Amino acid sequence: MIARIQNIDVLDLPADALIYSTNVLLNCSGGVGACLVERYGKQVQVDLHALLSDRKIKFADQGSVFQHVSKGMTYKKVFHTIPCDGFYATTEDIVAGVLRASLSQCVESGDIRTIALSALATGYGHLKFDNFFRIAASVLAEEAFATLDNATICIADSYSFGLATEQIDGESLALAKV
Repeated sequence: MIARIQNIDVLDLPADALIYSTNVLLNCSGGVGACLVERYGKQVQVDLHALLSDRKIKFADQGSVFQHVSKGMTYKKVFHTIPCDGFYATTEDIVAGVLRASLSQCVESGDIRTIALSALATGYGHLKFDNFFRIAASVLAEEAFATLDNATICIADSYSFGLATEQIDGESLALAKV
């Protein structure tokens, strides 16, 4: 698999699957979740709350992954990951775990070739941006995911993309720049 970063909004990159982080309430109140609602409508939020209701739970467990594609979305799979607890705290192991779980489901499905992902747990979440890239480079390089064509970490703003590029070059991380 080719692991790379690109200066693009995650929802603008054509891909078979989308991986992003949300909160324990599955509320689309900010970040990629809010953009999903803006682009695909309020039904996205209704669908996510139904996932909790159907399981008879009020909160998702930290470290869990919900796979659901709302009507009108262009993806084959969307992974709504919960790397943070209710106070937005997380660990590197939890972030690696939700990324690994999502990628494993992509491999198992057999029809996912390309993946767009955001920098998990770095928006409201307390994971440092540079730590995410170390985690992502390591997980994306795992042999278990070699059958996937590519995974692109999407960074919308140029400043953050520049910081990520500097880190990747400085640490020789296995992430190509597009």
